[in-house]
Amino acid sequence: MDQRPTSPGPYFFLSYAHTPTHVPHRRANKWVAKLFSDLCEHILQLTNLTDPAQAGFMDIGLRSGQLWQERLAEALATCRVFVPLYSPRYFESLNCGREWTAFARRLSNHVGPDGQAPEAIIPAWWTPMAPESLPLAAKGIQFANEQLGARYREEGFYGLAKLAARRTQYQIATWELANRIVFAAQNTWIRPSERLDFESLPSAFLDHKAERPLRLTIVAPDLARLPLDRTAYYYGRACEEWNPYRSEDNARSLCSYAVDIAAAHGFRARIGSLADHLPDLRESEKADRPSVMIIDPWAVTHPGFLTALSDFDKLRRGWVSVIVPWNLDDEQTREQEPELRQALEKVLGERLTDPHTETVTSFAAFRRALPDALGRATNQFLVIPPIGKDIPVEPKTQRPRLMDPGGG
Repeated sequence: MDQRPTSPGPYFFLSYAHTPTHVPHRRANKWVAKLFSDLCEHILQLTNLTDPAQAGFMDIGLRSGQLWQERLAEALATCRVFVPLYSPRYFESLNCGREWTAFARRLSNHVGPDGQAPEAIIPAWWTPMAPESLPLAAKGIQFANEQLGARYREEGFYGLAKLAARRTQYQIATWELANRIVFAAQNTWIRPSERLDFESLPSAFLDHKAERPLRLTIVAPDLARLPLDRTAYYYGRACEEWNPYRSEDNARSLCSYAVDIAAAHGFRARIGSLADHLPDLRESEKADRPSVMIIDPWAVTHPGFLTALSDFDKLRRGWVSVIVPWNLDDEQTREQEPELRQALEKVLGERLTDPHTETVTSFAAFRRALPDALGRATNQFLVIPPIGKDIPVEPKTQRPRLMDPGGG
Protein backbone atom coordinates (compact mmCIF):
# COMPACT_ATOMS: atom_id res chain seq x y z
CA MET A 1 0.00 0.00 0.00
CA ASP A 2 1.29 3.48 -0.89
CA GLN A 3 2.29 5.20 2.35
CA ARG A 4 3.33 8.51 0.82
CA PRO A 5 1.60 11.51 2.39
CA THR A 6 -1.14 13.12 0.37
CA SER A 7 -0.89 16.69 -0.80
CA PRO A 8 -3.19 19.17 0.98
CA GLY A 9 -3.77 20.94 -2.32
CA PRO A 10 -6.12 20.35 -5.25
CA TYR A 11 -5.79 17.40 -7.61
CA PHE A 12 -5.10 19.75 -10.51
CA PHE A 13 -4.28 23.37 -11.27
CA LEU A 14 -5.92 24.61 -14.47
CA SER A 15 -3.57 27.08 -16.17
CA TYR A 16 -5.24 29.06 -18.95
CA ALA A 17 -4.95 32.36 -20.80
CA HIS A 18 -7.62 34.92 -19.97
CA THR A 19 -9.63 35.82 -23.06
CA PRO A 20 -10.22 39.57 -23.36
CA THR A 21 -13.74 40.73 -24.13
CA HIS A 22 -14.87 44.13 -25.28
CA VAL A 23 -18.57 43.33 -24.99
CA PRO A 24 -20.10 44.83 -21.80
CA HIS A 25 -21.50 42.31 -19.31
CA ARG A 26 -20.28 39.34 -21.36
CA ARG A 27 -18.80 36.70 -19.09
CA ALA A 28 -15.21 36.17 -20.16
CA ASN A 29 -13.67 32.69 -20.05
CA LYS A 30 -17.06 31.01 -19.54
CA TRP A 31 -16.10 28.04 -21.75
CA VAL A 32 -12.93 27.48 -19.73
CA ALA A 33 -15.02 27.67 -16.57
CA LYS A 34 -17.36 25.02 -18.00
CA LEU A 35 -14.44 22.72 -18.76
CA PHE A 36 -13.08 23.22 -15.24
CA SER A 37 -16.47 22.49 -13.67
CA ASP A 38 -16.95 19.33 -15.70
CA LEU A 39 -13.46 18.05 -14.88
CA CYS A 40 -14.03 18.67 -11.16
CA GLU A 41 -17.36 16.80 -11.29
CA HIS A 42 -15.69 13.79 -12.92
CA ILE A 43 -12.84 13.82 -10.41
CA LEU A 44 -15.23 13.87 -7.47
CA GLN A 45 -16.92 10.77 -8.91
CA LEU A 46 -13.62 9.00 -9.59
CA THR A 47 -12.17 9.59 -6.11
CA ASN A 48 -13.22 9.63 -2.46
CA LEU A 49 -12.69 13.38 -2.11
CA THR A 50 -15.19 15.00 0.24
CA ASP A 51 -14.31 18.64 -0.37
CA PRO A 52 -15.07 19.91 -3.91
CA ALA A 53 -12.25 22.45 -3.53
CA GLN A 54 -9.79 19.54 -3.49
CA ALA A 55 -10.75 18.51 -7.01
CA GLY A 56 -9.25 21.45 -8.87
CA PHE A 57 -8.14 25.07 -8.83
CA MET A 58 -8.95 27.81 -11.33
CA ASP A 59 -8.22 31.47 -10.70
CA ILE A 60 -11.66 32.71 -11.77
CA GLY A 61 -13.57 34.39 -8.97
CA LEU A 62 -10.56 35.63 -6.98
CA ARG A 63 -11.49 39.05 -5.70
CA SER A 64 -8.54 41.16 -4.57
CA GLY A 65 -4.98 41.63 -5.72
CA GLN A 66 -3.43 40.28 -2.53
CA LEU A 67 -5.86 37.37 -2.30
CA TRP A 68 -5.30 36.53 -5.96
CA GLN A 69 -1.52 36.24 -5.53
CA GLU A 70 -1.74 34.35 -2.23
CA ARG A 71 -4.28 31.79 -3.45
CA LEU A 72 -2.49 31.35 -6.76
CA ALA A 73 0.86 30.78 -5.05
CA GLU A 74 -0.70 28.39 -2.53
CA ALA A 75 -2.38 26.30 -5.23
CA LEU A 76 0.81 26.11 -7.31
CA ALA A 77 2.77 25.05 -4.22
CA THR A 78 0.37 22.24 -3.28
CA CYS A 79 -1.47 20.95 -6.37
CA ARG A 80 -0.74 17.41 -7.55
CA VAL A 81 -1.07 17.94 -11.31
CA PHE A 82 -0.57 20.97 -13.57
CA VAL A 83 -2.95 21.17 -16.56
CA PRO A 84 -2.01 23.87 -19.10
CA LEU A 85 -4.59 24.71 -21.77
CA TYR A 86 -2.52 25.10 -24.93
CA SER A 87 -3.43 27.94 -27.31
CA PRO A 88 -1.45 30.66 -29.10
CA ARG A 89 -2.58 33.14 -26.45
CA TYR A 90 -1.46 30.80 -23.64
CA PHE A 91 2.20 30.90 -24.62
CA GLU A 92 2.09 34.68 -25.02
CA SER A 93 0.67 35.22 -21.52
CA LEU A 94 3.12 36.39 -18.87
CA ASN A 95 1.03 34.97 -16.03
CA CYS A 96 0.70 31.56 -17.70
CA GLY A 97 4.46 31.46 -18.17
CA ARG A 98 4.93 32.28 -14.49
CA GLU A 99 2.51 29.55 -13.43
CA TRP A 100 4.45 27.01 -15.49
CA THR A 101 7.72 28.22 -13.95
CA ALA A 102 6.36 27.86 -10.41
CA PHE A 103 5.24 24.26 -10.94
CA ALA A 104 8.36 23.32 -12.92
CA ARG A 105 10.51 24.44 -9.99
CA ARG A 106 8.64 22.01 -7.75
CA LEU A 107 9.22 19.23 -10.29
CA SER A 108 12.94 20.00 -10.42
CA ASN A 109 13.24 18.76 -6.82
CA HIS A 110 11.96 15.31 -7.87
CA VAL A 111 14.29 14.42 -10.75
CA GLY A 112 15.07 10.70 -10.63
CA PRO A 113 18.31 8.81 -11.31
CA ASP A 114 17.41 8.74 -14.99
CA GLY A 115 17.31 12.53 -15.06
CA GLN A 116 13.56 12.59 -15.60
CA ALA A 117 11.05 14.55 -13.55
CA PRO A 118 7.67 13.02 -12.65
CA GLU A 119 4.98 13.26 -15.33
CA ALA A 120 2.77 15.67 -13.46
CA ILE A 121 2.18 18.18 -16.29
CA ILE A 122 -0.78 17.06 -18.41
CA PRO A 123 -1.35 19.40 -21.35
CA ALA A 124 -4.73 19.87 -23.01
CA TRP A 125 -5.51 21.54 -26.32
CA TRP A 126 -7.79 24.53 -25.92
CA THR A 127 -7.34 25.35 -29.59
CA PRO A 128 -5.22 23.28 -32.02
CA MET A 129 -1.55 24.22 -32.41
CA ALA A 130 1.29 22.92 -34.52
CA PRO A 131 3.69 21.01 -32.23
CA GLU A 132 6.68 22.75 -33.84
CA SER A 133 5.26 26.14 -32.73
CA LEU A 134 5.46 25.25 -29.04
CA PRO A 135 8.14 26.82 -26.83
CA LEU A 136 10.93 24.60 -25.55
CA ALA A 137 9.33 24.10 -22.12
CA ALA A 138 6.25 22.57 -23.75
CA LYS A 139 8.07 20.57 -26.40
CA GLY A 140 9.60 18.41 -23.69
CA ILE A 141 6.20 17.39 -22.28
CA GLN A 142 4.62 14.19 -23.52
CA PHE A 143 0.96 14.28 -24.49
CA ALA A 144 -1.22 11.66 -26.15
CA ASN A 145 -4.45 12.80 -27.73
CA GLU A 146 -5.68 9.54 -29.25
CA GLN A 147 -8.04 8.53 -26.44
CA LEU A 148 -9.61 12.00 -26.33
CA GLY A 149 -10.94 11.54 -29.85
CA ALA A 150 -10.32 12.72 -33.40
CA ARG A 151 -12.59 15.75 -33.07
CA TYR A 152 -10.64 16.86 -30.01
CA ARG A 153 -7.36 16.71 -31.96
CA GLU A 154 -8.90 18.77 -34.75
CA GLU A 155 -10.82 21.36 -32.75
CA GLY A 156 -9.58 21.35 -29.15
CA PHE A 157 -11.77 21.73 -26.09
CA TYR A 158 -13.04 25.14 -27.19
CA GLY A 159 -14.43 23.77 -30.45
CA LEU A 160 -16.06 20.82 -28.67
CA ALA A 161 -17.57 22.94 -25.89
CA LYS A 162 -18.80 25.71 -28.19
CA LEU A 163 -20.65 23.51 -30.70
CA ALA A 164 -23.76 21.66 -29.58
CA ALA A 165 -23.17 19.04 -32.27
CA ARG A 166 -19.91 18.09 -30.54
CA ARG A 167 -21.49 17.31 -27.16
CA THR A 168 -20.69 13.59 -27.29
CA GLN A 169 -17.08 14.21 -28.31
CA TYR A 170 -16.76 16.83 -25.55
CA GLN A 171 -18.01 14.38 -22.93
CA ILE A 172 -15.55 11.71 -24.09
CA ALA A 173 -12.61 14.15 -24.04
CA THR A 174 -13.38 15.59 -20.60
CA TRP A 175 -13.88 12.09 -19.14
CA GLU A 176 -10.55 10.87 -20.51
CA LEU A 177 -8.71 13.99 -19.31
CA ALA A 178 -10.21 13.63 -15.83
CA ASN A 179 -9.05 10.01 -15.71
CA ARG A 180 -5.52 11.07 -16.65
CA ILE A 181 -5.52 13.69 -13.93
CA VAL A 182 -6.66 11.21 -11.30
CA PHE A 183 -4.13 8.58 -12.42
CA ALA A 184 -1.25 11.08 -12.28
CA ALA A 185 -2.39 12.54 -8.96
CA GLN A 186 -2.65 9.15 -7.30
CA ASN A 187 0.53 7.64 -8.76
CA THR A 188 2.95 10.58 -8.67
CA TRP A 189 3.67 12.43 -5.47
CA ILE A 190 5.12 15.94 -5.69
CA ARG A 191 6.08 17.40 -2.34
CA PRO A 192 4.38 20.69 -1.49
CA SER A 193 6.79 23.61 -1.55
CA GLU A 194 6.99 27.06 -0.07
CA ARG A 195 4.84 29.63 -1.79
CA LEU A 196 6.86 31.58 -4.35
CA ASP A 197 6.65 35.31 -5.00
CA PHE A 198 4.51 35.01 -8.11
CA GLU A 199 5.11 38.51 -9.48
CA SER A 200 8.88 37.99 -9.41
CA LEU A 201 8.87 34.74 -11.40
CA PRO A 202 10.09 34.74 -15.02
CA SER A 203 7.96 33.27 -17.77
CA ALA A 204 8.86 29.79 -18.94
CA PHE A 205 8.05 30.82 -22.52
CA LEU A 206 10.67 33.49 -23.17
CA ASP A 207 11.77 31.67 -26.34
CA HIS A 208 8.26 31.72 -27.79
CA LYS A 209 7.90 34.12 -30.71
CA ALA A 210 4.62 35.91 -31.33
CA GLU A 211 3.75 37.49 -34.65
CA ARG A 212 5.27 40.86 -33.78
CA PRO A 213 7.41 42.21 -30.91
CA LEU A 214 6.05 45.09 -28.83
CA ARG A 215 7.63 47.40 -26.27
CA LEU A 216 5.23 48.04 -23.37
CA THR A 217 6.44 50.78 -21.04
CA ILE A 218 4.76 51.31 -17.67
CA VAL A 219 5.31 54.77 -16.18
CA ALA A 220 4.05 54.55 -12.61
CA PRO A 221 5.55 54.84 -9.13
CA ASP A 222 6.24 51.82 -7.01
CA LEU A 223 5.47 51.87 -3.29
CA ALA A 224 8.86 53.39 -2.49
CA ARG A 225 8.26 56.43 -4.71
CA LEU A 226 4.70 57.36 -3.81
CA PRO A 227 3.92 60.74 -2.24
CA LEU A 228 3.54 60.35 1.51
CA ASP A 229 -0.20 61.01 1.45
CA ARG A 230 -0.97 58.89 -1.64
CA THR A 231 -2.91 55.67 -1.00
CA ALA A 232 -0.93 52.53 -1.75
CA TYR A 233 -4.00 50.53 -2.79
CA TYR A 234 -3.39 50.95 -6.52
CA TYR A 235 0.37 50.24 -6.41
CA GLY A 236 2.90 47.50 -5.72
CA ARG A 237 6.58 46.81 -5.23
CA ALA A 238 7.23 47.39 -8.93
CA CYS A 239 5.66 49.70 -11.47
CA GLU A 240 4.22 46.68 -13.31
CA GLU A 241 1.90 45.98 -10.35
CA TRP A 242 0.04 49.29 -10.67
CA ASN A 243 -3.67 49.29 -11.54
CA PRO A 244 -5.52 52.63 -11.21
CA TYR A 245 -8.85 50.80 -11.57
CA ARG A 246 -8.17 48.09 -8.99
CA SER A 247 -11.32 46.79 -7.34
CA GLU A 248 -12.76 43.53 -6.04
CA ASP A 249 -13.67 42.58 -9.61
CA ASN A 250 -10.52 43.95 -11.23
CA ALA A 251 -7.72 42.38 -9.25
CA ARG A 252 -4.79 42.02 -11.61
CA SER A 253 -2.28 44.66 -12.60
CA LEU A 254 -3.08 46.91 -15.56
CA CYS A 255 0.12 45.63 -17.15
CA SER A 256 -1.06 42.01 -17.12
CA TYR A 257 -4.34 42.98 -18.78
CA ALA A 258 -2.38 44.97 -21.37
CA VAL A 259 -0.14 41.98 -22.11
CA ASP A 260 -3.16 39.73 -22.64
CA ILE A 261 -4.88 42.24 -24.93
CA ALA A 262 -1.68 42.72 -26.92
CA ALA A 263 -1.27 38.94 -27.25
CA ALA A 264 -4.84 38.65 -28.51
CA HIS A 265 -3.87 41.06 -31.31
CA GLY A 266 -0.70 39.20 -32.28
CA PHE A 267 1.93 40.96 -30.16
CA ARG A 268 4.48 39.68 -27.67
CA ALA A 269 5.15 42.46 -25.19
CA ARG A 270 8.54 43.26 -23.71
CA ILE A 271 7.58 44.91 -20.43
CA GLY A 272 9.65 47.51 -18.63
CA SER A 273 9.71 50.76 -16.75
CA LEU A 274 10.54 54.13 -18.26
CA ALA A 275 14.06 53.79 -16.83
CA ASP A 276 14.39 50.40 -18.57
CA HIS A 277 13.23 51.60 -21.99
CA LEU A 278 14.33 55.23 -22.21
CA PRO A 279 17.91 54.38 -23.26
CA ASP A 280 16.61 52.37 -26.23
CA LEU A 281 14.16 55.10 -27.18
CA ARG A 282 16.86 57.75 -26.87
CA GLU A 283 19.48 55.92 -28.91
CA SER A 284 17.17 54.57 -31.63
CA GLU A 285 16.19 57.29 -34.06
CA LYS A 286 14.45 54.66 -36.16
CA ALA A 287 11.78 52.31 -34.90
CA ASP A 288 12.92 48.88 -33.69
CA ARG A 289 9.40 47.73 -32.72
CA PRO A 290 5.94 49.22 -32.09
CA SER A 291 5.72 50.73 -28.62
CA VAL A 292 2.97 51.64 -26.19
CA MET A 293 3.59 53.75 -23.08
CA ILE A 294 1.02 53.78 -20.25
CA ILE A 295 1.45 56.74 -17.88
CA ASP A 296 0.04 57.11 -14.38
CA PRO A 297 -0.75 60.83 -13.80
CA TRP A 298 0.69 60.46 -10.29
CA ALA A 299 4.11 59.75 -11.80
CA VAL A 300 4.60 63.50 -12.21
CA THR A 301 4.77 63.87 -8.42
CA HIS A 302 8.26 62.33 -8.47
CA PRO A 303 11.19 64.41 -9.83
CA GLY A 304 12.79 61.43 -11.52
CA PHE A 305 9.71 60.78 -13.64
CA LEU A 306 9.42 64.47 -14.54
CA THR A 307 12.93 64.46 -15.98
CA ALA A 308 12.49 61.16 -17.82
CA LEU A 309 9.12 62.14 -19.32
CA SER A 310 10.54 65.45 -20.46
CA ASP A 311 13.43 63.62 -22.13
CA PHE A 312 10.97 61.28 -23.83
CA ASP A 313 8.87 64.18 -25.11
CA LYS A 314 11.90 65.79 -26.74
CA LEU A 315 12.61 62.60 -28.71
CA ARG A 316 9.43 62.95 -30.80
CA ARG A 317 9.03 59.21 -31.28
CA GLY A 318 5.90 58.91 -33.40
CA TRP A 319 5.96 55.11 -33.23
CA VAL A 320 5.28 55.25 -29.47
CA SER A 321 1.56 55.45 -28.61
CA VAL A 322 0.69 56.87 -25.20
CA ILE A 323 -2.28 56.09 -22.95
CA VAL A 324 -2.94 58.09 -19.78
CA PRO A 325 -5.47 56.33 -17.50
CA TRP A 326 -7.41 58.45 -15.00
CA ASN A 327 -9.61 57.08 -12.24
CA LEU A 328 -11.83 59.94 -11.17
CA ASP A 329 -13.69 57.61 -8.82
CA ASP A 330 -10.51 57.74 -6.74
CA GLU A 331 -11.05 60.70 -4.42
CA GLN A 332 -7.37 61.65 -4.27
CA THR A 333 -7.03 61.67 -8.05
CA ARG A 334 -10.23 63.67 -8.44
CA GLU A 335 -9.04 66.30 -5.96
CA GLN A 336 -5.56 66.56 -7.48
CA GLU A 337 -6.65 66.36 -11.11
CA PRO A 338 -5.97 70.05 -12.01
CA GLU A 339 -2.46 69.97 -10.56
CA LEU A 340 -1.64 66.59 -12.11
CA ARG A 341 -2.88 67.66 -15.55
CA GLN A 342 -0.88 70.86 -15.38
CA ALA A 343 2.28 68.92 -14.51
CA LEU A 344 1.66 66.43 -17.33
CA GLU A 345 1.15 69.24 -19.84
CA LYS A 346 4.38 70.85 -18.71
CA VAL A 347 6.51 67.74 -19.32
CA LEU A 348 4.69 66.27 -22.33
CA GLY A 349 3.63 69.50 -24.03
CA GLU A 350 1.72 68.93 -27.25
CA ARG A 351 2.13 65.17 -26.88
CA LEU A 352 -1.01 65.08 -24.70
CA THR A 353 -3.17 66.41 -27.52
CA ASP A 354 -1.62 64.74 -30.56
CA PRO A 355 -3.24 61.69 -32.26
CA HIS A 356 -0.76 59.26 -30.68
CA THR A 357 -1.96 59.95 -27.14
CA GLU A 358 -5.27 58.94 -25.60
CA THR A 359 -6.70 59.78 -22.18
CA VAL A 360 -9.09 57.23 -20.66
CA THR A 361 -11.23 57.44 -17.53
CA SER A 362 -12.38 53.85 -16.98
CA PHE A 363 -11.10 50.30 -17.27
CA ALA A 364 -13.57 49.59 -20.09
CA ALA A 365 -12.27 52.64 -21.96
CA PHE A 366 -8.69 51.41 -21.45
CA ARG A 367 -9.54 48.04 -22.98
CA ARG A 368 -11.07 49.79 -25.98
CA ALA A 369 -8.16 52.22 -26.31
CA LEU A 370 -5.30 49.75 -26.24
CA PRO A 371 -6.06 48.03 -29.59
CA ASP A 372 -6.26 51.50 -31.17
CA ALA A 373 -2.90 52.41 -29.61
CA LEU A 374 -1.40 49.20 -30.99
CA GLY A 375 -2.73 50.08 -34.42
CA ARG A 376 -1.27 53.60 -34.34
CA ALA A 377 2.12 52.36 -33.17
CA THR A 378 2.15 49.61 -35.79
CA ASN A 379 1.26 52.00 -38.61
CA GLN A 380 4.15 54.29 -37.68
CA PHE A 381 6.50 51.34 -37.29
CA LEU A 382 5.71 50.11 -40.80
CA VAL A 383 6.47 53.45 -42.46
CA ILE A 384 9.79 53.96 -40.61
CA PRO A 385 12.67 51.64 -41.65
CA PRO A 386 13.68 49.45 -38.69
CA ILE A 387 17.16 49.62 -37.23
CA GLY A 388 19.62 46.75 -37.42
CA LYS A 389 19.43 43.60 -39.50
CA ASP A 390 17.79 41.31 -36.98
CA ILE A 391 14.31 42.85 -36.93
CA PRO A 392 12.08 41.21 -39.54
CA VAL A 393 9.64 43.36 -41.45
CA GLU A 394 6.57 41.26 -42.11
CA PRO A 395 4.61 41.68 -45.36
CA LYS A 396 1.61 43.91 -44.98
CA THR A 397 -0.67 40.97 -45.71
CA GLN A 398 0.49 39.40 -42.43
CA ARG A 399 -0.22 42.39 -40.25
CA PRO A 400 -2.56 41.63 -37.33
CA ARG A 401 -6.07 42.95 -37.64
CA LEU A 402 -6.36 45.58 -34.93
CA MET A 403 -10.11 45.96 -34.78
CA ASP A 404 -12.02 46.03 -31.51
CA PRO A 405 -14.20 42.88 -31.55
CA GLY A 406 -16.87 44.75 -29.61
CA GLY A 407 -17.10 47.42 -32.25
CA GLY A 408 -16.72 50.10 -29.59
